[in-house]
Amino acid sequence: MGGRPQRMPLITLIAKHFSRKTTAASSSAQSSASVMPVVPNVQHLKRFYKHATVVLHPDNESLPKLLPTEDVNFDNLSMSHGPYWAVALDGRVIKTMYKDTMPIPSRALAVAIAEEWESQKEKIDLKTLHLNHMLARAIRATHDPSLAVHMQHEI
Repeated sequence: MGGRPQRMPLITLIAKHFSRKTTAASSSAQSSASVMPVVPNVQHLKRFYKHATVVLHPDNESLPKLLPTEDVNFDNLSMSHGPYWAVALDGRVIKTMYKDTMPIPSRALAVAIAEEWESQKEKIDLKTLHLNHMLARAIRATHDPSLAVHMQHEI
C-alpha cells in the first residue's frame, strides 16, 4: 500500500541498539550497565494499578543532597537541596527499567510524572511517559558513562 512507511517502536530500536552493542563486545568485558533490561510485551501491557500518588522518597535520608551554597549545573542536575519525592503506584514506589531507584528532586516534577501515569487508560503506552523516560534516562546516565557522554553531545 502507498503512504508513509511504518515507524519502528522506540523500545524495539533501543533493544536492537543494545543487542548489537552486546554481541559486538566480548562477554568477559560486558558490564551489566550495557545490557537492555527485560521488558514485558509493551504493546499489550495492561494497567496494573489503580492510582498514582506522590510520596516522600523512602530513601530520602540516604540520598545525596546539594549543599545550600551549591549551584545546580549539568553534573548535579538530578540532585536536590530539599527532600526527594517519588511516584507510587498503589503504594509501591516506581523504579527505572534498570531497577534503579527514581528519586525526584522536586514535588512539581513528581506531580507531573504521577499525572503521566494516572492518564494511562486500560493499556499502558510507555511512549507517552515522556517525563518518566527523561528522568529514568538521566538517572541511568549516572551509572553508565557512555550514556552520559552521548547525552552531553545530544543536548
